[in-house]
Amino acid sequence: DPNITNKSNMKELFHGSDFVALRQIYTFGFNRSFAGKNATAYGKGDYFAVNADYSLTYSSGGKDGTVTARQNNLLGMLLVEVLTGDSAKGVANTPEAPCKPGTQIPYNSVVNNERNPIMYVTFRDSQAYPSHFITFKLQNRVVIETGNSEI
Repeated sequence: DPNITNKSNMKELFHGSDFVALRQIYTFGFNRSFAGKNATAYGKGDYFAVNADYSLTYSSGGKDGTVTARQNNLLGMLLVEVLTGDSAKGVANTPEAPCKPGTQIPYNSVVNNERNPIMYVTFRDSQAYPSHFITFKLQNRVVIETGNSEI
């Protein structure tokens, strides 16, 4: 994206969803036309969390996942390399990031909190690369087994 002026802001962030969606994203990349399935509080984009425990709330496996995921009671999430660039505070239901003051150039991403963000939202699919598909099992909200999924 030529509008990304702060290319040093590449972050490893987490993305949680159901197993079928995660497998699609991992195989084909992000597709913003599906954005808004779980949230639009900071815009209609792709959502990424700084901490895995936040993405865990959006992870599901058993009810929505593959047969193997259901049989093994697996959950999943993605570790994603995200080019966040310059960020601004997000606004609910907006299709794009706001423009930088005095310009027609949009910010590269939005956040929930500009001082201490726990989530980032991007509006260009090419800003996010799913690098790892993480599978895990929980017992009493504690991870008891992890792996890199081939599912």
